[in-house]
Amino acid sequence: MERFNRLYTFVILIIMSIVFSNVVQSEPLKGTNKQIVNVGFMSSIKRVDEGKYVGALPDIMRMITSELNYDVKLQAMPIKRLLKSLEAGRLDVVIGLFKRQEREVYADYLSLPIGWVCANIFVPALPNQKISGSPASFSKKRIGMLRGANWGQKLADVFSEHQIMKTDVASYTVLAKMLDKGRFDAVVASNDAFQSAANQLDLKHQFVNFPLSNTNSLAMYILVSKHSKFAQEAQLTSKFNLALDTLTKNDSIRQIYRRHNKTFDEHCIK
Repeated sequence: MERFNRLYTFVILIIMSIVFSNVVQSEPLKGTNKQIVNVGFMSSIKRVDEGKYVGALPDIMRMITSELNYDVKLQAMPIKRLLKSLEAGRLDVVIGLFKRQEREVYADYLSLPIGWVCANIFVPALPNQKISGSPASFSKKRIGMLRGANWGQKLADVFSEHQIMKTDVASYTVLAKMLDKGRFDAVVASNDAFQSAANQLDLKHQFVNFPLSNTNSLAMYILVSKHSKFAQEAQLTSKFNLALDTLTKNDSIRQIYRRHNKTFDEHCIK
């Protein structure tokens, strides 16, 4: 009986840990007399400083709402839950990455494009490098990717056809280090994020990259229900552009501003 009780307690603890690991994380909101706009964004880009979400996207949303009679309540959650929460009315605004060809799915929303997130294949710049941008050159190679990244079915089919061994890791820093040490033959990653991680590390190798087609890349959008009072009052497109103009002294904002309203080729094919 005692053994059964221990087993029962252990199972309950596992279930509770799973439940709480999937709970939406909300930024604490201090007392305010303003109306609240609930904004959801991806857990994968969450950064917290003293209990407050920090970064380019939270700054943009605070900038937009500060000019109106609203305060922003930020909530980090998995990407799949963002749209469900928006559809259910639990969120007023969503910031996330979406496939270009899926834009029609979001016709019921006011969509403000922030810009492309470019997928590139990175390899060490070695004299005898035999990997090119062609899928065949990756046959039976070891490829690293960021955990949870989804660059499209076309790329997944290439991996399967050419027996490419894919390993997922937790961060861009780990991707850069493992590529530098030869643990991977190549990595598939967001161009901006990987270059930023590699530049911050004192690595032995330099990397060359081969841009993938736009079917493998993602676009970042702010989505707002067309029927929401917030969207009607905010005139979001003009407010969004004004916020970008005002915040361009911030390095991370400049990155977003540079790709705003650019085509895939203008931003990703350099």
